[in-house]
Formats: sequence, structure tokens, C-alpha cells
Amino acid sequence: MKEMSPDAIFFLGDAVMKGPQPGECLELLQGLQLDVAVKGNYDHMFTRFPKPGWTPANAKQDMVLQAFHYDLSYLSEAQQNWLGTLPEKENLLVDQTNIECFHAAWNSLVQVTYPWSAPEEMHLLHEFDQTDLILFGHVHHAFIRQANRRKVVNTGSVGLSFDGDPRASYAIIDIDDQNIAVQLRRVSYDREKVIEIARNRNMPYLEAFESGIRLATYPSFENTR
Repeated sequence: MKEMSPDAIFFLGDAVMKGPQPGECLELLQGLQLDVAVKGNYDHMFTRFPKPGWTPANAKQDMVLQAFHYDLSYLSEAQQNWLGTLPEKENLLVDQTNIECFHAAWNSLVQVTYPWSAPEEMHLLHEFDQTDLILFGHVHHAFIRQANRRKVVNTGSVGLSFDGDPRASYAIIDIDDQNIAVQLRRVSYDREKVIEIARNRNMPYLEAFESGIRLATYPSFENTR
């Protein structure tokens, strides 16, 4: 990031959950002096989850609950409040280019839009007719699509890709007088070291996490801890 020296840095949600170092991750993120930061579906849980009397109905929900409690043990109250009170979307104008930023969709934190989704689904992502560029995350798949005249960019995941490429993923956006150029970048990192940290910290659902980190595919949570 320092070598690239970008004019602005955008964060599109889900800073923690499903990773062994939530505190360190958030400290690094907050130190980047973000120009845009929106909440993800997991960030949204802080300050409002779980609801009184709620119990997990399946293995995935149990994983979410255990991951939530794991993160609580490593995050300060101030960090939890920062995550839980992030805005759900940001709209901005950059060099005559109208940009919408959100985690999953302009009106949802959990809507799923994959690279292979139909053009009609891509078209529904935007809120405003004048939008030129859509930036989002959520599905852990990095891709660039065109929806009519709008460019749709999913930056992928820095720490847990599900698109078959286990390297960290991010996007570089160049905007010049309404001309938009996008690069999806992948960066190798020591995944075995991350797994070792998770193991040493007794992170819940370690087998599922190891599978996701190594294979870059969405793991099965059945019969794993």
C-alpha cells in the first residue's frame, strides 16, 4: 500500500470474523486513514448480536456465534463500536465519476451477486441512475463486470478468498475525466503462518478455516470445529 501511494483508500466491509487476528487487523485498517469505510454483514453484528434468546439452528450459525465471541475477546469496546456504527453505504463524486460503495448491495448487507450472476442482477446493484462505478465485496470473488453503462467491481478478499486463488485480493482504480481503468491485484502471503496463529489461539472451526485459506473455496462447516 505504501509503495502504491494511492490518492484514496476504500474499505468495503467485514474487517473481522473468520480470521485469527481481529485486533491486529483492525489496528492496521484504522491506521490507513481511510477515505471510505462501510460496514459488512459481520461488522453489523457488533453492538447488536446475538439477540436475547437466540440459539444457532445449524453448523454455520454456530460458527458465526463462536467466531463472534472469539472476536469479542480480542477487540476493545471502542473497536467494536467503530465496526458496528460504520455507514452501510457511501456515494461520492470523483473527477466527474459517480461512485456507489457498499458491502453487498445498496439496500442489503447480505445480498449475493457472483461473477456469473445474470446481467439483470448486476443492473439491480445500483441505487442512482447517474451512477458510473459500483464498488462492493461480500462474496469473496474478485471480478469486473459491465452492467449497461456502469462498471461493477468486486475487490475480492484480502484474507479469505473463495474464488480459487488463495492470494490476497484488492483493486486499483484509475479515474481520469470519466475514464475508468480497473486492475485486480493478487498478493501472496504466508498462509501457513496464519493457520499456525489460528491453531495457537484455539480459533473455533479451525478445520473449516484451514480449508478456506488453503483452497480458496467456501468451506463446509459440517462436522468441523
